[in-house]
Amino acid sequence: MKTFITLLLFSLFTPLTYGICVHEKKLSGFELLDSLTHESASQFHVEVDGVFYPMNKIPKLNPAKEYSVQWGHSKAISGYDDKYVKYYRYSRVQEFIEIHRQALTQKGYTISIIGKSVEGRNLYSIYPNTIDTSKKMVLMYGRHHGDEGTANWIIEGFVEKLLSNNDFFDRFQLILYPMVNPDGAEAQKRYNSRGRDLNRVWYSSPSRSKDEVAIIQTHLKSIYLDKGYLPIIALDMHGSFTQDFIYRVDRSFRDLPFFNTQQNFIDELGSRDRWQAGTYDLSNGDPQMARIYLVRDFGINALTHETPRDIAKNGERSLETLKSQGRDVYESILTLY
Repeated sequence: MKTFITLLLFSLFTPLTYGICVHEKKLSGFELLDSLTHESASQFHVEVDGVFYPMNKIPKLNPAKEYSVQWGHSKAISGYDDKYVKYYRYSRVQEFIEIHRQALTQKGYTISIIGKSVEGRNLYSIYPNTIDTSKKMVLMYGRHHGDEGTANWIIEGFVEKLLSNNDFFDRFQLILYPMVNPDGAEAQKRYNSRGRDLNRVWYSSPSRSKDEVAIIQTHLKSIYLDKGYLPIIALDMHGSFTQDFIYRVDRSFRDLPFFNTQQNFIDELGSRDRWQAGTYDLSNGDPQMARIYLVRDFGINALTHETPRDIAKNGERSLETLKSQGRDVYESILTLY
């Protein structure tokens, strides 16, 4: 009976405000221990020492300790590409880079392998050969969570648009980390191959950050942030359950001018993207999220862009409409900045 009640509480609790891309809750070890043997336990993942384990495979729990619990992950779907918009794999990011390598090089950009994932896949960064302080910097990440493939199609639309003319390059420079979690992307799982949620391991010092994030953060800080060259906007591209929306911090996190800066971008994008349509969620998030790290430590206008991670085929939306959302991001940045 206790097991049943505990699981019922999972379903009745309102998830934390930053839980729309995954349900997330803080629960005590005592509550969790009462649920370990339930047949649904494997659907819940519990963070122990920075690693998320299926609840039925947790190595050890302290009844007096509080744990982060996540549920609502994607499940492996047989014949995914026959049912949904094509899943974006690691091989596609490599193909994308090769398609645009010459054009980016001609625009004065470096395409660099800055390190390797836990399983040895390339971590790519695209960034200008030379910092031009007269131009404004835009920062974009993709795919902290491996199962959120639609985010990368939006990034492709953004890059294709900026390469189609010189308007962007006359006024802006771009730093792009197109796939933070290639191992998770290949496995179609939220976590990296060590079971880490890579959007929960951004610490102020890269020496404390974990795995792929430590590599990317070290690169970003050494070339840009530590030199005081801060982006005017940072967009972390993600996938949600069913909604298009933007995560932004609430007014208390910084101040009213910062709050208005975030709202201005949301409104501008919403006027162009009919799926996002100005929808947002106020969330001060987990302190080790990429977005929160950038807002807290550097005052950067950092936002999380969410689009449904699984989009059924033969509906109103398609791979092309996902790319159009990337073009809408591009137009919004050029209009506002």
